[in-house]
Amino acid sequence: MSPRCLDVEFHCHTHHSHDGLMSFDSLLRTARKIGLSALAITDHDTMDGAFEFQRRPQSAGSNLEIIAGEEKTLSDGSHLIGLFLRRPIVSGDLRKAIGEIEAQGGLCLIPHPFRRKDGLLRNGLEPLGFFERRSAGFELFSAKCSAEENRRAEELLTQSTLTPFGGSDAHYECDLGESINQVSWQGDLRSSIQGMFERRAPFRILGKHQRSHEGERSYAPLYYR
Repeated sequence: MSPRCLDVEFHCHTHHSHDGLMSFDSLLRTARKIGLSALAITDHDTMDGAFEFQRRPQSAGSNLEIIAGEEKTLSDGSHLIGLFLRRPIVSGDLRKAIGEIEAQGGLCLIPHPFRRKDGLLRNGLEPLGFFERRSAGFELFSAKCSAEENRRAEELLTQSTLTPFGGSDAHYECDLGESINQVSWQGDLRSSIQGMFERRAPFRILGKHQRSHEGERSYAPLYYR
């Protein structure tokens, strides 16, 4: 890595998600303790949280940079993330959703690609064809996925040209930073992340230890209650 790099969280939910609980204050407090440089708000099917939180760090005296994103539920139940968005994704069709993201100058990310209930690649690799010759990423390590699902994601390193990234899929404070991307500084946040996903700049993916037979993480029902 270069002498200066960013610690970035690419997959995070707030209380604006139907299953998220993090408020702005708790997210900011936890991000500060972890030492995050930037964080993408990727709430389920809404950008309300991303727009709200993006306006607030400077007024709270924080240097944390917020990336506006969304985790869109497509018509077949699979998930797709758009980053650097200016407006929500409307279409539930994969091709059209990609077009919407790119029309905004955004980046397409595939979260938890092999997760049984909502992974874009859970039924096969055919959707990868929609990402050919594009700067896009896939979640190599998801802190919420099983070890087997993450192992399958590793195989994409030799089966696609997509760039790997790590995601905590954080829904509450204790999840935040369970996978961090150390991205080489390229002058500003967008250039640095663009350089990562275009594989023009070095980066590292860090994730919490996972046992070889570990199953999918639950979403802490006791915490919600």
